[in-house]
Amino acid sequence: MNRKELLNKFYVTKEYNSLKKILANGQTSYEKYYLAKIYAQEKDYKTASLIYKSINQYYEYGRCELLQGNFDNAKKIWHDIKEDSPPVMWGRSLLEFINLYVINVPTFFQIRAFLEVDLDALLNAGLINYCENIVNGAHLLAQNNQESYKFIGRVFVNNEYFDLAELFLKRAKDICYVDPEVHFLLAKCHLHNNDKREAKKALKTSIEKGYG
Repeated sequence: MNRKELLNKFYVTKEYNSLKKILANGQTSYEKYYLAKIYAQEKDYKTASLIYKSINQYYEYGRCELLQGNFDNAKKIWHDIKEDSPPVMWGRSLLEFINLYVINVPTFFQIRAFLEVDLDALLNAGLINYCENIVNGAHLLAQNNQESYKFIGRVFVNNEYFDLAELFLKRAKDICYVDPEVHFLLAKCHLHNNDKREAKKALKTSIEKGYG
């Protein structure tokens, strides 16, 4: 299978089951990388971790270890990486938040690129204590990216933790009142609580800010 066909099946048609069978016999690092991505999407982080390790993809290897709850393994893997790439720097900082001892706050772009994705993955992996520790440091994240409260709120909305979402979205509204999405997400929380009056107000504000 050439790269164009592989990418089309993975990103466009999302034929993961058939693609996994084909890639199981793959010999190249490129093919193994996408096989690992499929296992990771299926939340089989143990298998994904082994494949990433075999092709020296150490950031992804460490991430899969973290998503299995292997904090110390992830820490060692990420700190042994010589290259200080944005994902690696983010990963090291994320561990500090989980460990409740933050020295290095992620950059604006690191937060924008990785916070939602990893918080959602950790939440769906059942690592609630990790998630609690991360969101308890939201005020630190917001120092470098004011949208941090919105990102966290959006993860909770998407996972139907509406009461938690509302807490963070109210903080987001205080900081980024002109952001129409904040009000739209708050409307979802109000609808979940059957507060139609507040939901209508939030939607009205969302429209005004979106077209203002």
